[in-house]
This record gives sequence, C-alpha cells and structure tokens, in this order.
Amino acid sequence: MPAAKDPQTKLIDAAMELAASGHWHDVTMIDIATAANTDIAIAFDHFKSKADILRQFVRKIDRLVLADLDPAEFNEPGHDRLIAVMMARFDALAPYRPALKSIIADHGDLGPADALRAIKTHFGSMRWMLDAAGFTTGGLHGSLRIAGLGTIYARGFSQWLDDETTDFGPTMAALDRALARGSNWDKRIHTGILRFNNLRGKVQSKCSGLAQKYRPTTHTETAPDCTKNPDISS
Repeated sequence: MPAAKDPQTKLIDAAMELAASGHWHDVTMIDIATAANTDIAIAFDHFKSKADILRQFVRKIDRLVLADLDPAEFNEPGHDRLIAVMMARFDALAPYRPALKSIIADHGDLGPADALRAIKTHFGSMRWMLDAAGFTTGGLHGSLRIAGLGTIYARGFSQWLDDETTDFGPTMAALDRALARGSNWDKRIHTGILRFNNLRGKVQSKCSGLAQKYRPTTHTETAPDCTKNPDISS
C-alpha cells in the first residue's frame, strides 16, 4: 500500500491537476484545497499563494532529478553530464506537461513581486543542475554560467512543451547544440576572467610597491595615492 502523501505534496498535485483541466488564472487557493481534500487553513500553513505552490513544485522537480542521479555518470565529460541532467529534468516534468502548458499560457498568473521570486527560483534550480553536473558555480564565472544555462534551459523548455516524440529527441538535439555553443562562450569567459585577474594582480602589486617606496619618514611626508591613475607603464 503506497504511503500517504503529506499535505504539501497533495496540494501541489491538486494544483497541477486543476491547471491541466482548465485555466490556471481561474484556479483559486480554495479550489486547490478542495481538490486536495484538505482544509484551507492547512493550505495556508504550507503556502503563501499559488505562486508559492509553483516555486515549491520547481523544488520538487529539483529533488526528483538530484535523487535520481547515477554516481557512475560523474566521471563522464561535463557536456554529457549536463545534457543527462537536463533531460532527466524534462523526464521528471513530463507527467505535468498539460498543466505546465496552462500555466505558461497564463504567464504563471504572477504579479511583479512573484515574478522576481520565480526568477530567483529558476536560477537556483540552474545552479543545482550545474552543481549536479560537476561544474563550479561560485564567483563571477559561476554566476555567468548560471545565467547562460538559464537562457538555454528556457529555450529548451519551450521546445520540449511542443515535442510530441516519445524520446524527446528533437529537444535533446537542440539542447546539445545550444550547450556546445555555450561551452565555447564559457571557455572565452574563463580566459577573459583569468586575464583580468592577472592584470588586476599586476596593478595591485605595482601600487603596493609604490606605497612601500614612498612610505613617509616624517609626519609631513605622504605616500602617493595609488587609487588615482597609478603609473603602471614600467
């Protein structure tokens, strides 16, 4: 006998079922609580709004993908691992595709504040997908990686919604091409950041040397301000 669903899962599933059967904009929190056979007060305890349900749904998908990762694949090339993770995400979303089409058609029924939270949730998911594929996501380079993957995923998701093949082959092929282009940009960005950091190190070293050279020996002498047009020509 399957384990009973917790209230949060019941409410998320009910919301997806209602979205699949009608317009997401018309669905209310009372509708969701009723469909989940749950008191509205219980819904209040778990979610702030429909937008909050969508954010938690995304986290549910994140967890499904991460829990299904095969450690044996961690030794594969990063490009292949990332494709595998992205396609695993589409596989996890497949049962909810009718609901997602309804939600996308109504732009998630999100207000400005909820839209900003949704963007934050989206980029959080992309960070986890990159982490799961073995990519570093810290610092400036990591942030640019997350933004790039977010754009690639959004385009792939749009194609996936209308992909009627059984194995989502066209979506995977498009994702493969987009990630290959993204990999080239990633290498260029990595090289650019290394060059910038190298230049910054030279400037800081030069400024430190000048500060030491002109260290004041009396109270009337002052060291030059290296923050204003330092001479780095020598």
